[in-house]
Amino acid sequence: MTDGDETRAAGSGEGAEGSAHGGEGEPAARSWKNVDHHAQRDSLSDRFARGGPADFLYGAVVAGFMLAVSSTHDASSEFVVAAVAGVLIVYWAAHVYVSALGGRFRDTEHSVAERLRLASSEEVWVLLGGVPALAVYLVGRLFGLDVPGAALLALWFTVIMLAVLGHLAAHRAGVRGWALTVETVIAGAFGLLIIGLKSLLH
Repeated sequence: MTDGDETRAAGSGEGAEGSAHGGEGEPAARSWKNVDHHAQRDSLSDRFARGGPADFLYGAVVAGFMLAVSSTHDASSEFVVAAVAGVLIVYWAAHVYVSALGGRFRDTEHSVAERLRLASSEEVWVLLGGVPALAVYLVGRLFGLDVPGAALLALWFTVIMLAVLGHLAAHRAGVRGWALTVETVIAGAFGLLIIGLKSLLH
């Protein structure tokens, strides 16, 4: 029997013993207190960091500003959705153009067509960043909120989302304690500025 077989056998024995204890009334699953929440946050931030965190945040902020500007009392839902989606697409296209054409000065091995294709997929995070707020806005309208109310709901969701992402980024960087709280609040505060802009405009 190899070392790996012995390890698996030992694990099986422990599992069986645990099942037996579970039959005596002890919980078989891990309790909430035993879950390593720090590891869960690190895993989530790792997955997000492998994507496009900066572009995602950019899309979220752009969507928030457009919701604040376009959600007047006399605006229709169709207009708000079209305005937010349209501006997101324009910003995504601008990112694709700048990445493909600007990077051509350094990249002499790939054609413009190849760089455009690659940039189109890489910069899609700009579009994805605006999806959450737009989805919350549509849910608010579905549940009977008027246009300004649904937009305000989406903006408060954006505040929370920015705060969570700021928290994950700071935690990933090793920040703990009050410093982590401060960075979380600062990250969410930018969303509050957008809400303030909406109040001034409307």
